[in-house]
Amino acid sequence: MKKHPYIFETPVYDLAELVRYNLHVHTFCSRCGKADMHMPLILAEADRAGLEMIAITDHSHYAELSEVAVAQARMHKRIADKIPHRVKVLYGAELSNPDIGVFYDTDEANDALEYRLYATNHFQIDGFAHPEDKSIRGYAEYLLKKTRVLMESGRADCVAHPLTGMRVPVCTPPEVSAAMTDNEIGELCELSARTHVALEINRASVNSDPALVRRLWNLGREAGAFLHYGADAHDIGAVDTIAQLADLKAILN
Repeated sequence: MKKHPYIFETPVYDLAELVRYNLHVHTFCSRCGKADMHMPLILAEADRAGLEMIAITDHSHYAELSEVAVAQARMHKRIADKIPHRVKVLYGAELSNPDIGVFYDTDEANDALEYRLYATNHFQIDGFAHPEDKSIRGYAEYLLKKTRVLMESGRADCVAHPLTGMRVPVCTPPEVSAAMTDNEIGELCELSARTHVALEINRASVNSDPALVRRLWNLGREAGAFLHYGADAHDIGAVDTIAQLADLKAILN
């Protein structure tokens, strides 16, 4: 896989600095994206907020659509290049890791994208596998292994909303992460430090699984992990991550 320039050469644990980088933004091309999520408004809002960088990360849920993700990213870049703006933009995708060691994007698509954000836990999507052991601990072990293999693959720049049990049919998200030990999460944080693959502090996870986000933050800093912040922005109001700083501090500090 092509090695991309790193967002941060060394880990950043200053929340005020992290939130200047919104590395998870959807456009109208994602089913979750609102109609106003198009490049002129996104760029204007990012500049108004004083953001340093954003990453466009439309969903790529299915194997046959990875080239579509690249085409969409290039379309957004063509539009943005015609608009004066200050914020730096990475044109990437939220790619799919539907099973352990399985990736829907082609090598060519992976190399063409400027930011490769991977989702391991979209269990509601057709084609995403579930563990044989469908207990809470079974899902926890499955997500831990899946994330480790992804981070070791060389395909990812960042893991989206890592380790939270989104849409797990047997329990709520916090129950899955609560079944993981600090040692298990800490090992992934150490892997992040070695591989430079970031673990995302995700705004939605801050709300749905705050205990996990606190553990990632604390264990990540202890291990020297790379952490990125992403608003998972589906509407214009969520582009401004600096406005989210106070809520983030209340959870993490």
